[in-house]
Amino acid sequence: MGRRGRVVLRRIEDRVRRGICFRKRLAGLEKKAEELAVLCDAHVGFVVLSCSDDDRLHHFAAPATYALSP
Repeated sequence: MGRRGRVVLRRIEDRVRRGICFRKRLAGLEKKAEELAVLCDAHVGFVVLSCSDDDRLHHFAAPATYALSP
C-alpha cells in the first residue's frame, strides 16, 4: 500500500461542503475522545464553537457525568 502524501490544508470555499466536512470531522473527534476515555480511563472534554451562520456550541465530556448543560 502506498502513502497518500501530505494533505494541503486550506479553507473549503463552498459553504455546503464546508458544513459537511465540519460535521464529519466533529463526529470523528467525538469518537476518538470517547475511545480515549474508555481505553485509558481518562476524563476527556472539549468544546467546539461553529463559526457558521448559526454559531452553535458543540461539546463532549466523558464520563457523561461531567457533561456541560447547553
